[in-house]
Amino acid sequence: MNASTTRVAVALAIAVTPAVGVAPAAAVPVTITVHETGLESLNAVSRTGRYVVGSEVLYGRPQLRDLATGTRVALLPQKASRPSLSDNGRYVAYTLPVGEWGRQKVMLFDRRKATTTNVTRRSDGALLKPTWRSRCTLALCEEDQKLRYSPQLAGGQISGNGRYVVFSANFRKPGKIDVYLKDLRTGKLTVFKGAGRVHLAEGDTEQLQAPSVSEDARTILIPGRLESYESGNTWQPGRAVFDRTRLVDIGGVGNTMTRDGRTITINGSFSGADEGTPIGVVWYDVATATSIPADPPTMRLNLGTSSRDGRYVVWKASMADPLQIRDRTAAVSYDLQAALTAAGYAVNPSAGAPGSFVWGYPDTAAAMSGDGLVAFVDTSAGIVAVTWTP
Repeated sequence: MNASTTRVAVALAIAVTPAVGVAPAAAVPVTITVHETGLESLNAVSRTGRYVVGSEVLYGRPQLRDLATGTRVALLPQKASRPSLSDNGRYVAYTLPVGEWGRQKVMLFDRRKATTTNVTRRSDGALLKPTWRSRCTLALCEEDQKLRYSPQLAGGQISGNGRYVVFSANFRKPGKIDVYLKDLRTGKLTVFKGAGRVHLAEGDTEQLQAPSVSEDARTILIPGRLESYESGNTWQPGRAVFDRTRLVDIGGVGNTMTRDGRTITINGSFSGADEGTPIGVVWYDVATATSIPADPPTMRLNLGTSSRDGRYVVWKASMADPLQIRDRTAAVSYDLQAALTAAGYAVNPSAGAPGSFVWGYPDTAAAMSGDGLVAFVDTSAGIVAVTWTP
Protein backbone atom coordinates (compact mmCIF):
# COMPACT_ATOMS: atom_id res chain seq x y z
CA MET A 1 0.00 0.00 0.00
CA ASN A 2 1.58 3.24 -1.11
CA ALA A 3 1.85 6.08 1.37
CA SER A 4 1.56 9.74 0.45
CA THR A 5 2.51 13.02 2.07
CA THR A 6 0.69 16.35 2.06
CA ARG A 7 2.10 19.61 3.43
CA VAL A 8 -0.38 22.27 4.52
CA ALA A 9 0.26 25.63 6.19
CA VAL A 10 -2.67 26.58 8.38
CA ALA A 11 -3.50 28.65 11.44
CA LEU A 12 -4.85 26.24 14.03
CA ALA A 13 -7.42 28.26 15.93
CA ILE A 14 -7.83 27.97 19.69
CA ALA A 15 -10.52 25.38 20.24
CA VAL A 16 -11.46 25.97 23.86
CA THR A 17 -11.93 28.86 26.22
CA PRO A 18 -8.88 29.49 28.44
CA ALA A 19 -9.26 28.95 32.17
CA VAL A 20 -10.37 31.85 34.33
CA GLY A 21 -7.52 34.27 34.86
CA VAL A 22 -5.61 33.14 31.77
CA ALA A 23 -5.45 35.65 28.94
CA PRO A 24 -6.65 34.36 25.55
CA ALA A 25 -3.76 33.31 23.34
CA ALA A 26 -3.61 34.21 19.67
CA ALA A 27 -3.90 31.58 16.97
CA VAL A 28 -0.43 30.36 16.05
CA PRO A 29 0.49 29.69 12.40
CA VAL A 30 1.43 26.03 12.16
CA THR A 31 2.78 24.04 9.24
CA ILE A 32 1.53 20.46 9.24
CA THR A 33 2.73 17.49 7.22
CA VAL A 34 0.17 14.72 6.71
CA HIS A 35 1.61 11.29 5.99
CA GLU A 36 -0.68 8.35 5.14
CA THR A 37 0.57 5.31 7.04
CA GLY A 38 -1.31 2.52 5.24
CA LEU A 39 -2.87 1.41 8.54
CA GLU A 40 -6.49 1.29 9.64
CA SER A 41 -5.85 0.99 13.40
CA LEU A 42 -3.00 1.86 15.72
CA ASN A 43 -1.68 0.19 18.87
CA ALA A 44 1.66 1.75 19.81
CA VAL A 45 3.95 4.61 18.79
CA SER A 46 7.68 5.24 19.31
CA ARG A 47 9.03 8.45 20.81
CA THR A 48 9.54 10.30 17.52
CA GLY A 49 6.66 8.60 15.75
CA ARG A 50 8.91 6.90 13.20
CA TYR A 51 7.95 3.38 14.27
CA VAL A 52 4.36 2.30 14.90
CA VAL A 53 2.45 -0.90 15.55
CA GLY A 54 -0.94 -1.21 13.91
CA SER A 55 -3.08 -3.13 11.44
CA GLU A 56 -3.82 -2.70 7.74
CA VAL A 57 -7.43 -3.67 8.46
CA LEU A 58 -9.36 -2.70 11.57
CA TYR A 59 -8.45 -5.07 14.42
CA GLY A 60 -6.44 -7.16 11.98
CA ARG A 61 -3.01 -8.73 12.32
CA PRO A 62 -0.64 -6.21 13.96
CA GLN A 63 2.61 -5.22 12.31
CA LEU A 64 5.63 -3.04 13.03
CA ARG A 65 6.07 -0.31 10.42
CA ASP A 66 8.87 2.14 9.70
CA LEU A 67 7.14 5.33 8.54
CA ALA A 68 10.42 6.91 7.41
CA THR A 69 10.87 4.25 4.74
CA GLY A 70 7.22 3.28 4.35
CA THR A 71 8.05 -0.38 4.91
CA ARG A 72 6.66 -3.15 7.07
CA VAL A 73 9.44 -4.29 9.40
CA ALA A 74 7.69 -7.33 10.88
CA LEU A 75 4.34 -9.05 11.18
CA LEU A 76 3.35 -9.95 14.72
CA PRO A 77 1.32 -13.12 15.36
CA GLN A 78 -2.37 -12.95 14.52
CA LYS A 79 -3.40 -13.25 18.17
CA ALA A 80 -0.85 -10.76 19.52
CA SER A 81 -2.46 -8.26 21.89
CA ARG A 82 -1.53 -5.13 23.86
CA PRO A 83 1.67 -4.40 21.91
CA SER A 84 3.95 -1.68 23.29
CA LEU A 85 7.07 -0.04 21.84
CA SER A 86 10.33 1.13 23.32
CA ASP A 87 11.13 4.79 22.61
CA ASN A 88 13.51 4.02 19.76
CA GLY A 89 11.19 1.43 18.23
CA ARG A 90 13.69 -1.38 18.64
CA TYR A 91 11.65 -3.56 21.00
CA VAL A 92 8.00 -4.60 20.71
CA ALA A 93 6.45 -6.34 23.70
CA TYR A 94 3.11 -8.11 23.38
CA THR A 95 1.11 -11.02 24.81
CA LEU A 96 0.00 -14.28 23.24
CA PRO A 97 -2.67 -16.67 24.53
CA VAL A 98 -1.69 -20.00 26.08
CA GLY A 99 -4.61 -22.39 25.99
CA GLU A 100 -7.98 -21.00 27.07
CA TRP A 101 -9.59 -18.87 29.77
CA GLY A 102 -7.15 -15.97 29.81
CA ARG A 103 -3.71 -17.43 30.38
CA GLN A 104 -1.06 -15.46 28.44
CA LYS A 105 2.67 -15.25 27.86
CA VAL A 106 4.75 -12.13 27.17
CA MET A 107 6.84 -12.02 24.00
CA LEU A 108 9.56 -9.58 22.94
CA PHE A 109 10.52 -8.78 19.35
CA ASP A 110 13.95 -7.22 18.74
CA ARG A 111 13.89 -5.22 15.51
CA ARG A 112 17.68 -5.03 15.12
CA LYS A 113 18.27 -8.74 15.67
CA ALA A 114 14.98 -9.86 14.07
CA THR A 115 14.45 -12.27 16.99
CA THR A 116 11.45 -13.06 19.20
CA THR A 117 11.80 -14.41 22.74
CA ASN A 118 9.47 -15.45 25.56
CA VAL A 119 10.26 -13.15 28.50
CA THR A 120 7.71 -14.69 30.87
CA ARG A 121 10.50 -16.33 32.82
CA ARG A 122 11.70 -16.47 36.39
CA SER A 123 15.10 -15.12 37.46
CA ASP A 124 16.67 -18.55 36.89
CA GLY A 125 15.35 -18.65 33.31
CA ALA A 126 12.55 -21.15 33.95
CA LEU A 127 9.22 -20.39 32.32
CA LEU A 128 6.74 -18.70 34.64
CA LYS A 129 3.71 -20.96 34.96
CA PRO A 130 0.67 -21.03 37.28
CA THR A 131 1.06 -23.04 40.46
CA TRP A 132 -2.61 -24.06 40.26
CA ARG A 133 -4.87 -25.50 37.55
CA SER A 134 -7.83 -23.84 35.90
CA ARG A 135 -11.27 -25.03 36.99
CA CYS A 136 -13.10 -23.05 34.31
CA THR A 137 -16.13 -24.55 32.63
CA LEU A 138 -18.79 -22.92 30.50
CA ALA A 139 -21.05 -22.83 33.54
CA LEU A 140 -18.43 -21.07 35.68
CA CYS A 141 -16.75 -18.80 33.15
CA GLU A 142 -19.26 -17.94 30.44
CA GLU A 143 -19.80 -14.41 31.78
CA ASP A 144 -16.30 -13.48 32.94
CA GLN A 145 -12.92 -15.13 33.11
CA LYS A 146 -13.15 -15.20 36.88
CA LEU A 147 -9.91 -14.97 38.77
CA ARG A 148 -10.86 -17.60 41.29
CA TYR A 149 -11.33 -20.18 38.54
CA SER A 150 -8.62 -19.45 35.97
CA PRO A 151 -4.94 -18.44 35.91
CA GLN A 152 -4.67 -15.22 33.91
CA LEU A 153 -2.07 -12.67 32.84
CA ALA A 154 -2.48 -9.12 31.56
CA GLY A 155 0.02 -6.55 30.36
CA GLY A 156 3.50 -6.96 28.99
CA GLN A 157 4.16 -3.20 28.72
CA ILE A 158 7.76 -2.19 28.04
CA SER A 159 9.59 0.82 29.49
CA GLY A 160 10.71 3.64 27.21
CA ASN A 161 14.37 2.61 27.36
CA GLY A 162 13.48 -0.99 26.51
CA ARG A 163 14.94 -2.44 29.71
CA TYR A 164 11.86 -3.41 31.73
CA VAL A 165 8.58 -5.21 31.11
CA VAL A 166 5.67 -5.32 33.58
CA PHE A 167 2.56 -7.48 33.77
CA SER A 168 -0.06 -8.68 36.25
CA ALA A 169 -1.04 -12.30 36.91
CA ASN A 170 -2.75 -14.51 39.44
CA PHE A 171 -0.34 -17.39 38.83
CA ARG A 172 0.58 -17.78 42.51
CA LYS A 173 -2.92 -18.56 43.80
CA PRO A 174 -6.55 -17.97 42.76
CA GLY A 175 -7.77 -14.41 43.20
CA LYS A 176 -4.38 -13.03 44.27
CA ILE A 177 -3.19 -10.52 41.69
CA ASP A 178 0.56 -10.01 41.72
CA VAL A 179 2.58 -7.50 39.70
CA TYR A 180 5.73 -8.72 37.96
CA LEU A 181 8.72 -6.59 36.92
CA LYS A 182 11.11 -8.18 34.41
CA ASP A 183 14.60 -6.72 33.97
CA LEU A 184 15.45 -7.65 30.38
CA ARG A 185 19.13 -6.83 30.89
CA THR A 186 19.76 -9.03 33.93
CA GLY A 187 16.88 -11.50 33.55
CA LYS A 188 15.72 -10.82 37.11
CA LEU A 189 12.00 -11.16 37.80
CA THR A 190 10.68 -9.19 40.79
CA VAL A 191 7.24 -10.02 42.19
CA PHE A 192 5.10 -7.53 44.11
CA LYS A 193 2.74 -9.92 45.84
CA GLY A 194 -0.88 -8.83 46.11
CA ALA A 195 -0.16 -5.39 44.62
CA GLY A 196 -3.24 -5.56 42.41
CA ARG A 197 -5.62 -7.25 44.81
CA VAL A 198 -8.15 -6.64 47.58
CA HIS A 199 -10.70 -9.14 48.90
CA LEU A 200 -13.71 -9.99 46.76
CA ALA A 201 -17.00 -11.16 48.15
CA GLU A 202 -18.34 -14.48 46.90
CA GLY A 203 -20.02 -14.10 43.53
CA ASP A 204 -18.15 -10.92 42.55
CA THR A 205 -15.48 -10.77 39.87
CA GLU A 206 -12.48 -8.59 39.21
CA GLN A 207 -10.68 -7.98 35.94
CA LEU A 208 -6.90 -7.94 35.62
CA GLN A 209 -5.46 -4.56 34.69
CA ALA A 210 -2.30 -4.09 32.63
CA PRO A 211 0.35 -2.12 34.57
CA SER A 212 2.93 0.26 33.09
CA VAL A 213 6.44 1.16 34.24
CA SER A 214 8.64 4.26 34.29
CA GLU A 215 12.03 4.32 32.59
CA ASP A 216 13.97 3.65 35.79
CA ALA A 217 11.33 1.20 37.07
CA ARG A 218 10.95 3.21 40.29
CA THR A 219 7.26 3.77 39.54
CA ILE A 220 4.85 1.05 38.45
CA LEU A 221 1.27 2.10 37.71
CA ILE A 222 -1.59 -0.35 38.27
CA PRO A 223 -4.51 1.39 36.53
CA GLY A 224 -7.42 0.37 38.75
CA ARG A 225 -9.91 -2.34 39.52
CA LEU A 226 -13.16 -3.18 37.83
CA GLU A 227 -15.50 -5.19 40.02
CA SER A 228 -18.51 -6.77 38.33
CA TYR A 229 -21.76 -7.15 40.20
CA GLU A 230 -25.24 -8.20 39.16
CA SER A 231 -26.26 -4.54 39.43
CA GLY A 232 -23.38 -3.27 37.27
CA ASN A 233 -19.70 -2.40 37.42
CA THR A 234 -17.82 -0.40 40.03
CA TRP A 235 -14.37 1.05 39.49
CA GLN A 236 -12.02 1.25 42.44
CA PRO A 237 -8.85 3.31 42.97
CA GLY A 238 -5.73 2.30 41.13
CA ARG A 239 -2.40 1.74 42.81
CA ALA A 240 1.24 2.60 42.26
CA VAL A 241 4.43 0.98 43.47
CA PHE A 242 6.98 3.69 44.35
CA ASP A 243 10.72 3.02 44.68
CA ARG A 244 9.86 -0.71 44.38
CA THR A 245 8.90 -0.68 48.07
CA ARG A 246 5.79 1.44 48.72
CA LEU A 247 2.34 0.41 47.51
CA VAL A 248 0.01 3.44 47.43
CA ASP A 249 -3.64 3.88 46.43
CA ILE A 250 -3.77 6.77 43.95
CA GLY A 251 -7.47 7.49 44.41
CA GLY A 252 -8.65 7.26 40.80
CA VAL A 253 -8.19 5.09 37.74
CA GLY A 254 -4.61 5.54 36.56
CA ASN A 255 -4.42 6.21 32.83
CA THR A 256 -0.76 6.68 31.99
CA MET A 257 2.34 8.38 33.34
CA THR A 258 5.26 10.47 32.24
CA ARG A 259 8.48 8.87 31.11
CA ASP A 260 10.25 9.61 34.41
CA GLY A 261 7.32 8.21 36.41
CA ARG A 262 6.83 11.41 38.39
CA THR A 263 3.41 12.38 37.05
CA ILE A 264 0.42 10.03 36.70
CA THR A 265 -2.72 11.00 34.85
CA ILE A 266 -5.86 9.87 36.64
CA ASN A 267 -9.42 9.59 35.39
CA GLY A 268 -12.01 10.21 38.07
CA SER A 269 -11.86 12.28 41.22
CA PHE A 270 -8.82 11.80 43.42
CA SER A 271 -11.01 10.99 46.43
CA GLY A 272 -12.36 7.56 45.65
CA ALA A 273 -14.74 5.23 43.85
CA ASP A 274 -17.89 5.73 41.84
CA GLU A 275 -20.28 3.84 39.60
CA GLY A 276 -19.58 3.55 35.90
CA THR A 277 -16.66 5.12 34.05
CA PRO A 278 -15.05 8.14 35.74
CA ILE A 279 -14.61 11.15 33.45
CA GLY A 280 -12.65 13.81 35.32
CA VAL A 281 -8.90 14.09 34.70
CA VAL A 282 -6.16 15.15 37.09
CA TRP A 283 -2.36 15.00 37.01
CA TYR A 284 -0.96 13.44 40.18
CA ASP A 285 2.58 14.40 41.22
CA VAL A 286 4.23 11.39 42.81
CA ALA A 287 6.94 13.42 44.54
CA THR A 288 4.58 15.87 46.26
CA ALA A 289 1.44 13.69 46.48
CA THR A 290 -0.64 16.51 45.01
CA SER A 291 -3.11 16.48 42.13
CA ILE A 292 -3.68 19.18 39.52
CA PRO A 293 -7.09 19.34 37.75
CA ALA A 294 -7.09 19.23 33.98
CA ASP A 295 -7.08 22.55 32.13
CA PRO A 296 -9.55 22.92 30.52
CA PRO A 297 -11.85 21.00 32.89
CA THR A 298 -13.58 19.27 29.96
CA MET A 299 -10.37 17.50 28.95
CA ARG A 300 -10.68 13.75 28.56
CA LEU A 301 -7.84 11.26 28.18
CA ASN A 302 -7.35 7.92 26.51
CA LEU A 303 -4.35 5.66 26.76
CA GLY A 304 -1.64 6.78 24.34
CA THR A 305 -3.05 10.22 23.52
CA SER A 306 -0.48 12.30 25.43
CA SER A 307 3.25 12.86 24.97
CA ARG A 308 5.74 11.13 27.29
CA ASP A 309 6.35 14.32 29.27
CA GLY A 310 2.63 15.07 29.53
CA ARG A 311 2.91 18.42 27.76
CA TYR A 312 0.93 17.68 24.58
CA VAL A 313 -2.45 15.93 24.47
CA VAL A 314 -4.61 15.08 21.46
CA TRP A 315 -8.23 14.90 22.62
CA LYS A 316 -11.86 15.94 22.30
CA ALA A 317 -14.48 16.44 24.99
CA SER A 318 -17.19 14.44 23.17
CA MET A 319 -17.89 12.80 19.84
CA ALA A 320 -19.43 16.03 18.51
CA ASP A 321 -16.47 18.26 19.40
CA PRO A 322 -13.49 18.97 17.14
CA LEU A 323 -10.27 17.06 17.64
CA GLN A 324 -7.59 19.29 19.13
CA ILE A 325 -4.03 19.40 20.43
CA ARG A 326 -3.52 20.93 23.84
CA ASP A 327 -0.17 22.44 24.83
CA ARG A 328 -0.44 22.30 28.62
CA THR A 329 2.69 24.38 29.18
CA ALA A 330 1.58 27.26 26.97
CA ALA A 331 -2.11 26.82 27.92
CA VAL A 332 -3.06 26.89 24.24
CA SER A 333 -5.27 24.52 22.22
CA TYR A 334 -5.06 24.04 18.46
CA ASP A 335 -7.91 22.82 16.24
CA LEU A 336 -6.32 19.77 14.62
CA GLN A 337 -9.56 18.75 12.97
CA ALA A 338 -9.80 22.06 11.07
CA ALA A 339 -6.27 21.59 9.79
CA LEU A 340 -6.99 18.08 8.56
CA THR A 341 -10.24 19.18 6.95
CA ALA A 342 -8.34 21.94 5.12
CA ALA A 343 -5.93 19.28 3.89
CA GLY A 344 -8.81 17.20 2.52
CA TYR A 345 -9.10 14.58 5.27
CA ALA A 346 -12.35 13.67 7.05
CA VAL A 347 -11.65 12.81 10.71
CA ASN A 348 -13.23 9.75 12.34
CA PRO A 349 -15.57 11.10 15.08
CA SER A 350 -14.23 8.43 17.46
CA ALA A 351 -10.66 9.76 17.24
CA GLY A 352 -9.73 11.22 20.63
CA ALA A 353 -13.25 10.79 22.04
CA PRO A 354 -13.56 9.57 25.65
CA GLY A 355 -13.10 5.81 25.76
CA SER A 356 -13.11 2.97 28.25
CA PHE A 357 -10.81 4.41 30.87
CA VAL A 358 -11.30 1.62 33.38
CA TRP A 359 -10.18 -1.05 30.98
CA GLY A 360 -7.04 0.81 29.98
CA TYR A 361 -7.36 0.12 26.26
CA PRO A 362 -5.41 2.40 23.91
CA ASP A 363 -7.31 4.68 21.56
CA THR A 364 -6.89 2.92 18.20
CA ALA A 365 -8.21 5.99 16.32
CA ALA A 366 -5.87 8.63 17.80
CA ALA A 367 -2.45 8.75 19.43
CA MET A 368 0.48 11.04 20.16
CA SER A 369 4.17 10.38 19.63
CA GLY A 370 6.39 10.35 22.69
CA ASP A 371 7.82 13.79 21.92
CA GLY A 372 4.35 15.19 21.18
CA LEU A 373 5.25 16.50 17.73
CA VAL A 374 3.37 13.87 15.71
CA ALA A 375 -0.35 13.21 16.13
CA PHE A 376 -1.89 10.05 14.70
CA VAL A 377 -5.52 10.30 13.59
CA ASP A 378 -7.98 7.95 11.92
CA THR A 379 -9.36 9.66 8.80
CA SER A 380 -11.03 8.89 5.48
CA ALA A 381 -7.57 7.79 4.28
CA GLY A 382 -6.94 5.52 7.28
CA ILE A 383 -4.46 6.40 10.01
CA VAL A 384 -2.46 9.51 9.11
CA ALA A 385 0.63 10.84 10.90
CA VAL A 386 0.37 14.60 11.35
CA THR A 387 3.70 16.27 12.04
CA TRP A 388 3.10 19.77 13.38
CA THR A 389 5.31 22.67 14.43
CA PRO A 390 3.92 24.98 17.12
